Amino acid sequence: MGVWGNGPSGVQGQSPWPSSAERLNPTSMSATTDPDAVDQRAFRDALGSFVTGVTIVTTRGATGTDIGLTANSFNSVSLDPPMVLWSLALNSSNLPAFRTAQWWAVHILSSEQETLSARFAQRGEQKFAGLAVARGPGDIPLLEGCAARFICRQAYEYEGGDHAIFVGQVLEFDRAGRPPLIYHEGRYGRVIAEAQEAGAAESFAGRFLGHQVGRAYVALFGEVRREYLRRGLTPADFIVLTSVGLGDDRKLPEVLIQARRDGADMALDAVRDAAARGLVALEGDVVRLAEQGRTLLVELTAVAQASQMRVADRLNAGEIAMLRHLLDRVADQPEAAEGAAPSTEAAPRS
Repeated sequence: MGVWGNGPSGVQGQSPWPSSAERLNPTSMSATTDPDAVDQRAFRDALGSFVTGVTIVTTRGATGTDIGLTANSFNSVSLDPPMVLWSLALNSSNLPAFRTAQWWAVHILSSEQETLSARFAQRGEQKFAGLAVARGPGDIPLLEGCAARFICRQAYEYEGGDHAIFVGQVLEFDRAGRPPLIYHEGRYGRVIAEAQEAGAAESFAGRFLGHQVGRAYVALFGEVRREYLRRGLTPADFIVLTSVGLGDDRKLPEVLIQARRDGADMALDAVRDAAARGLVALEGDVVRLAEQGRTLLVELTAVAQASQMRVADRLNAGEIAMLRHLLDRVADQPEAAEGAAPSTEAAPRS
């Protein structure tokens, strides 16, 4: 590639690499100078540490067939003229089509297009079935809903190891402003933008996490609450059912401690009252669901699951996973667990 120019500190000719004295301890990271001795699995895992976007590259074959595949080996080459590159394995069945193509398009996928990425990562000729497809130069297929899209004319092809590297000159591009889909260590992910500083006019109440979590709680739990009240249960009854329902023949002190840990204030009198009404069976210090209580809990759990599915319609899988992770981190704070006032209700567990 040539001689290094400005180093990271801006000093002309300074190497960006550490000196031998500054290199990483070899015991903390595998290294080798023999290319034939490289562990390919370990090398692949190391490359996975680099976060990439996800693209779908499309073209039109010589026989008029639409061709597309998922790739994350995309990068910019030049701003003037605008050029980009991507690579394709030499053993790919799509290689001949791209080698003879005059035009191809790179679609940077949005965070909502994980399913599309998986679809184009598979083998087969029905990848475009049912999709809304526009047409570009050379009748190449153009996908909708992407974060950005580049229409390119083939410029160069090089071989690098076991891949062909395609360089294209960008003749058209567009950007939708949607958040991108990303890929890291074999998993899809999403970009979460840093929150902007709140304006002076915005009150703390509007930004208080407790307020926001409370609103989310009402949205998720409201239907469950209405349902158990309709069935003649009290909030205390519901806490007893969900706490006892975590296991069969549980020790009563264990159930009371678990309820407290989950943020519910369950009194011993509430358990005795539920037993008197046939919701639970209490024998000494052992408590379990009675048949009536078990049936009610199953039905209320179904209501809770339906409520959660409606949330899933508004959030993708990655957002839900992130939400769970963040809520767990907040809930695991020792100060919150010890000092917060307990809730009067707990969500049912399946």
